[in-house]
Amino acid sequence: MQHLKPLFVLPLLLLMGLSTTSAEPPEFAASKSTAKVKVFILAGQSNMEGRGFPEPLTWQVGQEKYRERYTHFIKDGDYARFVKTVEDTRDPDDRRKTPTYLWSERKDVWINYLGKHGNLKVGYGAPNEGFGPEFNFGHVLGNHYDEQVLIIKTSWGGRALAQGFLPPSSMPTDAEFEVLTQAENNKNIEWNMQQKIRVEKNNLKIAEENKTAEKKKALQKYKPRPVVSVAEYKQRYGIDYRNMVHEVHDCLANLKERFPGYQGQGYEIEGFVWFQGWNDQYNDRWLSYEKNLGNLIRDLRKEFDVPGMKIVIGEMGHDGPDEPKPDAPRTLIMSAQQAVAKSAEFKKTSTCVNTRQYWDMEAHNIYHGPGGWSKDVDKWRQFGNDRPYHYLGSPWFFAQAGTGFGEAMVKLLGKDK
Repeated sequence: MQHLKPLFVLPLLLLMGLSTTSAEPPEFAASKSTAKVKVFILAGQSNMEGRGFPEPLTWQVGQEKYRERYTHFIKDGDYARFVKTVEDTRDPDDRRKTPTYLWSERKDVWINYLGKHGNLKVGYGAPNEGFGPEFNFGHVLGNHYDEQVLIIKTSWGGRALAQGFLPPSSMPTDAEFEVLTQAENNKNIEWNMQQKIRVEKNNLKIAEENKTAEKKKALQKYKPRPVVSVAEYKQRYGIDYRNMVHEVHDCLANLKERFPGYQGQGYEIEGFVWFQGWNDQYNDRWLSYEKNLGNLIRDLRKEFDVPGMKIVIGEMGHDGPDEPKPDAPRTLIMSAQQAVAKSAEFKKTSTCVNTRQYWDMEAHNIYHGPGGWSKDVDKWRQFGNDRPYHYLGSPWFFAQAGTGFGEAMVKLLGKDK
């Protein structure tokens, strides 16, 4: 592998959140390279989907203080044109209508995210025209390689490693599934009985009130939770793992169709980035997180036949500037993530990135300030647009996290030399 760009430039770009003083990132010879495509898999739940909202990003691009964070996001690095185009195409009466954003594209980095694929740009996140860690991650890896880079992102909100992403090696036995299914059905039967009693009680009250009220209230209804079979319950476990594996295989089997620049040069799966943890802090799932994460890595390496695949784990950072509470489920998950990366088995090929360091304090101070974020919604949307479990929807957080994941991956790749 040759590097067309001197690596001493990289740390400065990383500290700046990958901002540059030039226009778009330079186009390299990667799109014409006959060397194998370098493939990276990014997976997790909603924060890997990405909650970097375009509204605060656009406002910051219009401010001299912040704009250099995002130079490489913008077509031709033209701040004024970008902001003016958004303003001219924005509908003040309908915030749901998407204005026109002049994002840059990076042709030497491709991205595949569920039903979307193309050159790397903003727009492969969960909010419309949003982004996640993949964007700056792609720029770091694009700077590292002169070969073509491909990012395959597979993430779904609200998923637990202990259930949806559960790897095959952690799967319960058939006998254990029978016990789990019975417990689930017992819980649902109890819930249905309680809901039925509550609704019937409320409806009696409503019926009595309707006798004299001019405007009648509708009676309440409830949808009972179903009793499931062992097979139906078992299907919930590992469904996201299976979908992730399918997405990767499907993308790699259709490279020419999805990326016309692909010349049949083949590919190499180099790394895997995992950013997840929120849902596992409930229902005692955190008790098995370290075991499940270790099995996830082993099973994926076996599935894709890459024994030394590099692993970057994005540590949960939802406590932000606050010190994590000892023995809290969230804190124990963070410890499990660190333990896997430091274990004798994985320490040479994996690393855990602290994401608390990227917490957006300007968004934080508005969200938690006097009166909270709702006191001045317009000011709030200059920096964030979501709850703390989505890192406040701060574009600056997701930009820095992507840079941090990319920097960590490059460091691991360097160990092969």
